Amino acid sequence: MRAEGSRLSGTTEVPVCSDGVVTLRAHRSDDIDRVVGYATDPLTKRWTSMPSPYGRSDAERFIDGALRGWVDGDAMTWAIEHEGRCVGSVELRGPGRIVEAGFGLHPDARGAGLARRAVVLAMTYAAAERDVEVVRFHAAEGNLASLRVAHAAGFTLLARLPGWLEMNSRVVDAWCGRWHAGDDFAPTSRWHATTFDTERFRLRPLAEKDDERIRETLDDPISRKYLFERPDPLSVEDAARERTRKWWTAACGTTCTWAVADQATDDYMGDISIFAIDDVTGAEIGFYTHPASRGKGVLGEAFPAAVRHIFDVLDIRRLTMFAAASNAGSRALARNAGFAEFGTQPLAASSDGHIEDLVGYELLRENCTL
Repeated sequence: MRAEGSRLSGTTEVPVCSDGVVTLRAHRSDDIDRVVGYATDPLTKRWTSMPSPYGRSDAERFIDGALRGWVDGDAMTWAIEHEGRCVGSVELRGPGRIVEAGFGLHPDARGAGLARRAVVLAMTYAAAERDVEVVRFHAAEGNLASLRVAHAAGFTLLARLPGWLEMNSRVVDAWCGRWHAGDDFAPTSRWHATTFDTERFRLRPLAEKDDERIRETLDDPISRKYLFERPDPLSVEDAARERTRKWWTAACGTTCTWAVADQATDDYMGDISIFAIDDVTGAEIGFYTHPASRGKGVLGEAFPAAVRHIFDVLDIRRLTMFAAASNAGSRALARNAGFAEFGTQPLAASSDGHIEDLVGYELLRENCTL
């Protein structure tokens, strides 16, 4: 990292930090239009608390405040420069040894890893030059882009906190993490988010557009027979929480979920998940099917392909699966994929309000013949 300085007033300077791809520097008046550009972007407005409408005078006040933070010592805010132009801002808020990270990019600069570079530069400077020990991260639940940046920059993902943030006059849940001085700038968990095809289907990460069909799946009477602790009735907001919960646990490295989607329309037809991922015990696998997709061989085609992918690509050595004794379809799916029954837990499953046995299956990678 190269660090220089840009003088403000008196002895206060804004350090200039660069990794050769992005440069952190003081905001300037010629950044105003670019600040307006990202502050009025729909994604920025959705996930941050911005004045609305937002114009040049708002950008001027933001820049003045950013420079004042350096003078007062209560915030370190930089413009992010790439290829000669401002592409966003990064900030570490707080005067002491614990600060909070914030960042945003112009829409034309997203997807190239620039935010991660900027956050790493800022944290490197703060730890080395300002004696910062802890950098906190939080984002509204569902802000997948920010979660990806935090994960890639080496934050340890700690918790989902209900009712933690106020955003656009609403109290929302938050995803939280922490980076400690001396930590690496590498992911602290393995985030599985793969995409692959079968003959008819594409298995991909869950997307926001899937929410209504997730709701229809989870609220279906057949699904409800074997699902525990679901709201009744189940709303699209409940389905969104199911999706964001799976995003978070995937980022933490404990789960992975694929939507099984039609290759032509990309419509959600069900999903396959693994959870409780562990180097020794492997993972447990489960699945849902959208009611309109039953009888079409969706899981018959997608489930074996997912099992093979889990062994070969995700490098998981063992899979387990559990099904209620009366769930003939799930039990047949397990057997057809080569799973062996290894035991029964008496009266350990609740099926449509009735307690029954829970049957366990397992498959080791070396025994998989799919």
